[in-house]
Amino acid sequence: MIYVLGQPVVGARLKQLIAIPDKCTGCGRCELACSFEHFKVFDPELSAIHVLRLEREPLDAPLFCIQCGLCGVEGVCPHDAIYRDPSTFAVMIDRARCDGCERCVMVCPYGVITIDRLEKKALKCDLCGGDPACVKACPEGALAYVDVNEAAYFKRYFFAKLQEKAMVPIVPYPAPKGS
Repeated sequence: MIYVLGQPVVGARLKQLIAIPDKCTGCGRCELACSFEHFKVFDPELSAIHVLRLEREPLDAPLFCIQCGLCGVEGVCPHDAIYRDPSTFAVMIDRARCDGCERCVMVCPYGVITIDRLEKKALKCDLCGGDPACVKACPEGALAYVDVNEAAYFKRYFFAKLQEKAMVPIVPYPAPKGS
């Protein structure tokens, strides 16, 4: 039995959005689909998914909220505008209560929560109510909305792949004196 916010979800299987960066070509259709779904305009800056091109590596990577909930920790949002959707388990922003204070932007470890330039409110992936527009728009299958157990496999796989590369600090260490 699956429980969401203490309530049983009968017959439901939780799903999670995943990316398979090796398949991403950087076309940006996911960004356009997202912005159109939420704002009815094609504008990557109004998207909750962001395609990042790593210049020194042959990789385009779609980045989006993994629904970790850090932005919803007590004390982050002064207006209690952040909650979990009981049907999708997505972390949601109540845009009527959001004042664009940017605290959720600051605590997001992946940099995928932004403040939209039109309404000056927090913008993050809401899984499109359980039918992500970005998944349907991706011609290469680089995005998928899968059962959480299948998503767990991908998480383990990509974490193991990270071990192949050297870790890069977010803030470079200062050069040693005298060098």
